Amino acid sequence: MSRYSHRGYEHRTGTYGRRRKKASGFRTNNSSGKAARVTAAIAAAAAALALLYLFADNISPFVRSIKSIETQSDAGRSDISSEKFDTPDTPDSAETADIPQKNAEGSFDSVNKKIFISNGAGYALFKGIDTTAKNYAAVLNSISSSVSSKITVCAAVIPTNTDIGLDGVIEGSHSQIDNLNVIRSSLSDRVDLIGAADALIQHKNEYIYYRTDSALTSLGGYYIYTAAAEPLGIDEKSMYTLSELSKKKGSVSPFYGEFSELTTDKITQPYGNGELYKNSDTVEFYKLPVHYNCYKRSLDGSYSLEFDLFKDIYAADDPLAVFPGYETPFLYIENTQKNTDNKLLIIKDHTAEPVVGYFVPHFKEVHIADVSLLDGSLGSYINEQEITHILIINGIENANNSLYCQRLRDLFDNSISN
Repeated sequence: MSRYSHRGYEHRTGTYGRRRKKASGFRTNNSSGKAARVTAAIAAAAAALALLYLFADNISPFVRSIKSIETQSDAGRSDISSEKFDTPDTPDSAETADIPQKNAEGSFDSVNKKIFISNGAGYALFKGIDTTAKNYAAVLNSISSSVSSKITVCAAVIPTNTDIGLDGVIEGSHSQIDNLNVIRSSLSDRVDLIGAADALIQHKNEYIYYRTDSALTSLGGYYIYTAAAEPLGIDEKSMYTLSELSKKKGSVSPFYGEFSELTTDKITQPYGNGELYKNSDTVEFYKLPVHYNCYKRSLDGSYSLEFDLFKDIYAADDPLAVFPGYETPFLYIENTQKNTDNKLLIIKDHTAEPVVGYFVPHFKEVHIADVSLLDGSLGSYINEQEITHILIINGIENANNSLYCQRLRDLFDNSISN
């Protein structure tokens, strides 16, 4: 079983991504003033009780009349009542209104009640709400406003297989599609949100997600790449087909991912959920048909180390380690064949790793920054390196994680105000 344990943002970041706390007001402690306020409060309460007793007969009709006025007023102002005041604990009606009522076939694992098993595949609950979606959009808006208007800014939010692969809903899981719509409607014109979910839904019957893990497969990553081509200005004629990429395809099997690990019990399920164990995965990856130089380096250029973009040597220990950017703070890739001045900066989390390699053939340089691992400010780096395109790729779980969003904001240091 793979030792890969990467899904929880807190697991990867440690102390990264802490919330910025706003200063709270201070109260002075005045004992004499406090006593006076208590006495006044008692007197006021007594007076209120006396008035209540005197006018009790008139209160009920008055209250009923007020309620009647409010009801009539509300009937004519649907535009106001449609506004929502989000809370971090419960979903808004906008997130649940369009969710199909049909329940997905399957059941929760007997060891881990948060992992749903259906047709030999695992699925996780999604708890994102409008508030967290809007917060993510606000961070993207801030990033886009902090860079030159000449830079193309795109974002891809990758949904999990729960809303893509299941025919129905899991009880207790919120709609990812509705959440993505909230993000889209909250973005400024400076940010182009790539239709990642639409691209995946069109291929939902293909092997785009692993059965034992929430990650995208290489095939799923390819469809995200095709969806991002037009927003990034990539010429469709220059894109590689799957048949061309398959000439340099590698694979590692069997692979047991996160869901197998999370359902493991030494006594009852030593190999994880039985259905998952019978449906192990294969990790496939496509090496690029283009010549390039890749370096693991620091933002300030203090060190640079030649690096293998696809690390086959780690495949036996962890198959997902073959993908570009795995557990690496920053990568610089120089395309020695592309005659263009376009330079792409990818700001990513772990969900983007099956996607990022596809973009290398289309840019003179590709710079890949891992949100949870990189230290430093990207704001000045973007200007110094003359970046022309920015692509922010992350999973929908991190898009709705306030710690991750704060960390993403922090990467731009003082170039973004709170």
